[in-house]
Amino acid sequence: MKLTGSTVTMITYLLVGLTAFCCSTIKGVEGNELKLRAREKMRKDRAERQLQADNAGLVFSRGYVCITRPQDFAFVIPQQQSIVPEDLGDLNLLGSSTLQSGGIYDPADVQIVDRLGTSAADNFLDDTSGADTSGTGPRGQFAGQRQPKFIPQKDPGFFFNGECVATQVRGALILGHSCLLNLCLGGGGYNCLAIYAGSKFVFNPLEQVLFSPTTFTDDEDRVLSPNNPGSIVPSLPPSYPGTIIGGTGLFVGAVGYVDVTTITGSTLTPARVIVADDSILNADFPQAGYITQKINVVTNVPLPVAP
Repeated sequence: MKLTGSTVTMITYLLVGLTAFCCSTIKGVEGNELKLRAREKMRKDRAERQLQADNAGLVFSRGYVCITRPQDFAFVIPQQQSIVPEDLGDLNLLGSSTLQSGGIYDPADVQIVDRLGTSAADNFLDDTSGADTSGTGPRGQFAGQRQPKFIPQKDPGFFFNGECVATQVRGALILGHSCLLNLCLGGGGYNCLAIYAGSKFVFNPLEQVLFSPTTFTDDEDRVLSPNNPGSIVPSLPPSYPGTIIGGTGLFVGAVGYVDVTTITGSTLTPARVIVADDSILNADFPQAGYITQKINVVTNVPLPVAP
């Protein structure tokens, strides 16, 4: 069959037209899919907001346990510019901060046992090289005389961290504090409750140190340290309330309150004496022991179970 030039031209136009029609059709389908996805996302967002609004009158509560290692807790004392303290009791703790970062666990997975300072595990060497298993070394007491028996594997998405600042003091006695805390419960660490705590908080973190000239002693006759440090049990800080002021991730729009109670603590603050020449705190031993806190949460958003 012989095709003329006009026939070839017509066929070419038809092919070009079909190609353009197909491309425009495909682009139209892709555009419609994008619009459908956007509408579906908007619908889901509206449904989530509506669910949160519906849950505004609901109350969800759950308890968690936070365990903080000694290396993840810091007590920071501001520089003393007005006085040169000659004794720990002369320190002004206004503006002092406690910073912490601990893992969150299910209370059913954490067992708390007594640690009365009567076992070799509570003894320390004369230096900081390790624990003394002979049973004759200096002995330390844990705050509350209790410690976790076993610490489960921590989920990196579940943690409790933040800072508390002493806002009202009388010398070394803290009378009130202000805290900003994060309680993250899953979502890779992005589902977090924002907590503000500002209330009365009466606590002296140096009280037991003031009672005892040294944190530990090797003097068997207790001449250098008449108050046996092994018999002095550090005090636990009081519990305090907090208000949930929002959140991130699944906790956007969350409101409610929390209550934080410390049930185990570390050994005495390792401050021994202030050296008058350079006004520094001299410490022979580091603090030991885990800080365990019970956190009760009440909010308008469903709370997950800790791993």
